[in-house]
Amino acid sequence: MADLDLFLFRAINRDLSNVLFDLLMPVITDPGPFLVPFAGAGIGLLVWGGRKGRLAVVTALVLLFVSNSASELVKVWIQRPRPCEVLEAVRLLVGCTHSLSFPSSHAANITAQALLFAYLYRPLAFPLFLVAALVGYSRVYVGVHYPADVAGGVLVGLISAAVFIRLAREVERRLPSYERRDVSEVRGPKSEV
Repeated sequence: MADLDLFLFRAINRDLSNVLFDLLMPVITDPGPFLVPFAGAGIGLLVWGGRKGRLAVVTALVLLFVSNSASELVKVWIQRPRPCEVLEAVRLLVGCTHSLSFPSSHAANITAQALLFAYLYRPLAFPLFLVAALVGYSRVYVGVHYPADVAGGVLVGLISAAVFIRLAREVERRLPSYERRDVSEVRGPKSEV
């Protein structure tokens, strides 16, 4: 398994490198430029998204904390160093941090968010998972994760999101529906026959 992981890392990081990806992948892998648009979308959902939008934003924020924390706990348990720290001739296109490598927190967080929002807003599923796949690929391409790190991150993200989707269903089911309450108030109490 380790040999396959190393082979795939070398293939993506070195053999499949090209000028276009050398420009794009460092941008895709950096969450910084995307924070303002995501924050704007979150504010939009809070203001105009109704109950579903507010539930989505609150759930997404808590899920981000949980998926990231779960990823960090697994990192401490596995203790795998990053490829840019232990391998020679890594094409490093971003800074090599000294944090641990398995699983990729980027992959865990983006996968968890993609699954949550794909569940809540089904027409966005394909673009969301495409972005998640690009982020995962970029982590290997820029030289900071092995493919198994990304796969592990995806698994952490899927499990975290699945738990939260289940919780969101339960919360939504238990919250009173304003539409139903308004209708029952208009009809008044049922008369006994």
